[in-house]
Order: sequence, then C-alpha cells, then structure tokens
Amino acid sequence: MGDKRTHRRDITMANQWMACGLLTLGAVTASGCAKAVATADAMPAEARPASSVAAMAFLSKAEAPTLASVKPPGNPKRNHFHIKPEDLAKLPVPQQPTELAQALAAMQVGSIDARKEVLKAKVFKDMVYVRGGSFMRGDFASLMGIEGVSRMTSKSDDKVVKEISLSDFWISKYKVTYAEFDVFTDATGRPRTGATYGGDVRQPPTLAARAYWQEAKNYCQWLGQLTGLPMDLPTEAQWEYAARSRGQFFMVATADGNAEFGKGVPYDAQVEIVSPMRRLSTYPVGLFPSNPLGLHDMSTNGKEWVDDWYAEDAYSMASTLEPRGPATGNLKVIRGGGADSPLIGSTVHRYKADPYPLEKDDDTGKLVAVPSSFMPALRCAVTPH
Repeated sequence: MGDKRTHRRDITMANQWMACGLLTLGAVTASGCAKAVATADAMPAEARPASSVAAMAFLSKAEAPTLASVKPPGNPKRNHFHIKPEDLAKLPVPQQPTELAQALAAMQVGSIDARKEVLKAKVFKDMVYVRGGSFMRGDFASLMGIEGVSRMTSKSDDKVVKEISLSDFWISKYKVTYAEFDVFTDATGRPRTGATYGGDVRQPPTLAARAYWQEAKNYCQWLGQLTGLPMDLPTEAQWEYAARSRGQFFMVATADGNAEFGKGVPYDAQVEIVSPMRRLSTYPVGLFPSNPLGLHDMSTNGKEWVDDWYAEDAYSMASTLEPRGPATGNLKVIRGGGADSPLIGSTVHRYKADPYPLEKDDDTGKLVAVPSSFMPALRCAVTPH
C-alpha cells in the first residue's frame, strides 16, 4: 500500500495524534494536544437534555417481533457460492430503506446545526433495544449438537465458552455512514475521512464509514454529547450478544441464521451492481435484511471496531458480569465479517487490529498512517450508567 500519492489529510491528523501519545493509550497525554484530538465542544446547555436519564426516556424499548418468532436453525445452511447469471438477474436489486436514504441525504445539505439535528433524530430512532441477560459467549458449536461439527472457527481465542451476563443496552441499527461521520468532522473542525491515497477519490456518503479506532470512539462519545445519551463503542461482549440476537445460537447474523448468498448476504456480482465503488467491501448500509433483533450488516459489509483491547486469553480471564477486555494493550478487537464470504462462525470470530496502523512511504522511507478508508467500520452503543 505504499502509493506515492499518500493521503496527506490522514497523515496530518495521524501526526497530531502520534504527538499526543494516542497510539496505544487512547487518551490525550499532553495538555497542548487537547485541542487537536478532543471531542466536540459541548452543546449549549439549553440545547441538551437535562441528564442522560431524560435523554434515555426517548429511546424505545420495543423489541422486533422477529426476535421471538425466528429461532436459530438446527443446522445452518450455506448455499453454493456460485449463482448463475440468469438466476442472479431474477433477484431484486437491493435498495436502502427509504427512511434511511432520506435521512442520509438530508444530512449532507444545509447548515451544520440543521445537519446535527437530522443526525440527532436518526440516532434516537435507530437505537435498537437489547434486553440484558446471560448467554454462552464464544464458539458454541459443540453445544448445538450438530453431528460432526465441534467448532465454527479455527481460532483458539474464542474456544473458552463461558456464561456471561449483560445489563440492558441499545446499539445502532446500522453501521455509521460517511454522511453521519461528516457531520462530526465538520462540526468539530476535523478533516473529513474516507479518502484514498492522494485524496482524489473519496468514499460515497451512503457507505459504512471507516475510521481509526480513536476516531471511532471520539465519534460515539461526541454523539453522546449531542444527544445527552451515555454513548460509546460497544464492548466486545455487547457486540456478540447483539449479533446473536440476545446470545442465541445464531452462527451468522442474517434474517434466519442461514448464509444464503444473493438474498441474506451479497453475492459478488450482485455487489458490483449496488456498490458505487464496484467493490465487495464498499456497498451502502442496510441493503440486506437485518438479524432477528433488528440489526443490519453485522456479518457482512466490513468488520467493526469494539471498545476492548485484544488479548488471546481475554475470555478465560474475563468477569462473568459485564466483561471487558484488558485495561491496556497494543491491538484492538474487531468483529463482524466481510462482504462476500462471511465465516460460518462470524458472530463469534474474533479479529485484532492495530488501532492506528503505519506503513513505510516509498519516497521518503518514513512511517506514515495507512489511509482511514482501509480501517474497520463502527456502530455506537448506549449503556445506562
């Protein structure tokens, strides 16, 4: 990825963050750096709810009817990856839900205050309630009783299957899009993200925003300031519990728990039709049906950041109540799946990534930041204190 046209806007922000000691600490360590990396200025007091309790009163606790009616398949199906062109032509072209498309369009025009109001309204409408409970976290294949199937992944870091408990929380129905992330960067004076090397091509606004981990966290916390909600990136445990529709034995986060290419998950030629970038990992959010809980793109359309630091032994060391990863580390956990071939165990598969990866510039030999468009996506969660 050492292109000569290195994305200078990403590099400028990268250098600011490196100077502030954010590579592994995830916090401002020098007072002179606060302005460069701090989240947005607080909203005027009169524009904010009196407290997070007041703001949370506007969040719905309604659960999708499919949560009760759709149960994990006893032996999940995965249809053949190849689809004949004539059969593909018979499939409907996926479209974003009208309400989502209209909100994203409205977020791109008008004053910054007007755009913030559109974003704020979307946040309250799109937060999906996740009733707390206990579940068996990790690679649960051996518990399903499928003959000949004892594991879903080849990884060892998800094999400690232990019952854990979580309290109620809310999580975003969709991955955060560039249209939404642009409101954050414009409102806080940051450079817009999502440009490729050289900055001459930028990701379309309807796609899932890609960001460095600290940017993703800053966005969610800024959104908390905007809405008055206690908002942050979801924990790894919250993410898995939600992807599995409250911890049920769903191997993939599709509408019925099966991986049906062309319908529940995208087929490669199909994505070329619907993607503005004509690439498998870059197509608009919300095109395919949600999981039974009501969340879209949990197993497809790119991996997602969570709040936890990565450790291979995190599951064995974790508390059984509201578990989190280690207090410090060098790598962050990412969850989810790619666009065209979600792993059969994508709801349990753990990945790790550098929160701020660097590469060597071919011309100068110096280390520079990998463009943010190569980073994972994100969604935010609300956790009552």
